[in-house]
Amino acid sequence: MPPDPAAVVRALRVCRDVMIRVCARVKIGGAVYAAASAVIDAIDRLATALTGDRDYFAGPGTAASEGQREAEEVKAARERGDVPWES
Repeated sequence: MPPDPAAVVRALRVCRDVMIRVCARVKIGGAVYAAASAVIDAIDRLATALTGDRDYFAGPGTAASEGQREAEEVKAARERGDVPWES
C-alpha cells in the first residue's frame, strides 16, 4: 500500500476523468481512443488493488438507494482524508 492511498486515488480519479473526456472527443476505435481506453483500464485495475472495489469509480446513478449514496459519501470522505483509509 502506498504511504498515502487517498492521494493516489484522487490522482487516479482526475486522470480517469480526463481520459473519459478524451475518448468522448476523438474517433472511436482510433489510436488515441485506444490509448486513452487502455489508460482507463489500467487506472481501474490500480484502483481495484488499492480499494478492493472493482467498480470504485462507477457512480451510483440517479436512481441510487440511500445506502449507495452513503457509500459514495464515505468514498469521498476517504479521498479527502476525513476517514481513515482501509485496504
